[in-house]
Amino acid sequence: MVRAAPGFRHPWRGLPAGPGRLLVFGSFVNSVGSGLWLPANLLYFTQEVGLPAAQVALSMSTAGVIGLFGSSVIGRAIRRCGARRTLIVLSVLQTMVVASYSFVTTFALYLPLVILAIFAGRSGQVCRNVLAAVAASGEETARLQAFTRSANNGGFSIGVATSGLLMHLSAMSPFLVLIAGNALSYVATALAAARLPRRFDQELASGKSKGRRSSVLRDLPFVTVTALTLVLCMRDALLFVGLPLWVTQHTAAPRSLVAVLILVNTVMCVLFQVRASRGTGDLRGGARALRRSGFALAAGCLAYWAGAAGGAAAASVLLLCGVVVHTLGELWQAAGAWGVSFSLSPKEQLPDYQAFFSLTNVGRDVLGPVVVTAVVAWEGGWGVLALAFCGCALACPLAVRWAESTQLARSQEAGLAKAAP
Repeated sequence: MVRAAPGFRHPWRGLPAGPGRLLVFGSFVNSVGSGLWLPANLLYFTQEVGLPAAQVALSMSTAGVIGLFGSSVIGRAIRRCGARRTLIVLSVLQTMVVASYSFVTTFALYLPLVILAIFAGRSGQVCRNVLAAVAASGEETARLQAFTRSANNGGFSIGVATSGLLMHLSAMSPFLVLIAGNALSYVATALAAARLPRRFDQELASGKSKGRRSSVLRDLPFVTVTALTLVLCMRDALLFVGLPLWVTQHTAAPRSLVAVLILVNTVMCVLFQVRASRGTGDLRGGARALRRSGFALAAGCLAYWAGAAGGAAAASVLLLCGVVVHTLGELWQAAGAWGVSFSLSPKEQLPDYQAFFSLTNVGRDVLGPVVVTAVVAWEGGWGVLALAFCGCALACPLAVRWAESTQLARSQEAGLAKAAP
């Protein structure tokens, strides 16, 4: 039996038991299914179904916007039915939608299915965030989310690799197998959610009777923190959209380096996300992590920018250093966002606050690709983006302190109102 070297701490040691482990398992299986289908998605609908690539791209963009903003209203369903039951329903819906892909023959059938799929996926993530806050508290919530994100990255990588092998080795069309695998992953997700304690739904539903619900939009400090986090969330577009374009069009580095850079990012996310989440379970810790994230992402941008000035070897070294620092920023951003968003969410309004905070995905999926493409096209774009990340790094702690003081003032007002005769 091979033993770990002294002092080595396995990244999965301390995996939560009970409900926490079920949440991690459900997310892992869900990510395997997503990884199975993502490489085949465009190929299936364009080559097998025969839809024009422009229609498929337009449908996915439309569905992405609807899914992002549609998830902001899922809080109402969670408060009414509970996050556990809502996640089960959404997983069953995803199973039915994915299975229906095999019957798509026209654009009119494809568009509503892809809208439903993306809406259910975004809303399901809100449910998992709420369940994590119910299953744990404080530092343990951040740790649970860190395990979940590591599982997501690992599961997605396994799914992508399996999909690639099937498409490469299969003599027949592998698409029906991939559709079935993706659908089964949602079945497993629903079964894992069904095994969670039913009291989770009761705890969330108990918030319905605590008076009139105030709008999240009235909580300006929380809206500000969300907006700053949205900018930091452009880091994914930076890696998956901007960096491949930059490497191939503006540096002397070999094109094959793009795959290496993404692999380095994925491995680091799997191995170090739990460690990066330490000390981020409260407002102060979360704010520090967001500040470090902004500075790290800025440093990564400058390293990418410098990669255009040297030869192949120098460019490769600078790009590798840049992606390592970039990934540290990604790890800190994810951990800090958990700590801040959970700490600032009133318990009775947890679903609404988490649904609103999910709009940070706009930075990743909508604004990010547009901004990053412009950055790559303009020689000084990396410097501007670095300044934007530095600005967020400086502003995040201030916004969090503003939110903390506002939260304290509201608690004192509520206490005085309750004590009044």
